[in-house]
Amino acid sequence: MGRAEVLRTIKDSESEAERIRIDAAAKASETISNARVTASETLSTGRQSADDEAASITSEARASSAKEATKVSTEGDSKLEKVAVNGKKNRKSAAEVVLSAFRKA
Repeated sequence: MGRAEVLRTIKDSESEAERIRIDAAAKASETISNARVTASETLSTGRQSADDEAASITSEARASSAKEATKVSTEGDSKLEKVAVNGKKNRKSAAEVVLSAFRKA
């Protein structure tokens, strides 16, 4: 093998090594880009999942609160009705007590 041939072989090897380096850099860049996309998608999915869970919890809390409010309102209405009925029953007696007190005074 002559000197020119050895130099050409070295030059070809250097060119091949440079091509391999460029390909490796491109693949590394692509891998990093894909990893970033995957990380972004994972983050987005996680946020969406958290938002959905929060909405579900809020909805359940509202339903529970509405049920409790209805129960309290029903109990209050019942007690109010009893007070009104008792008031009507005792109205005449109360009027007589008041009038009697005025008469004695």
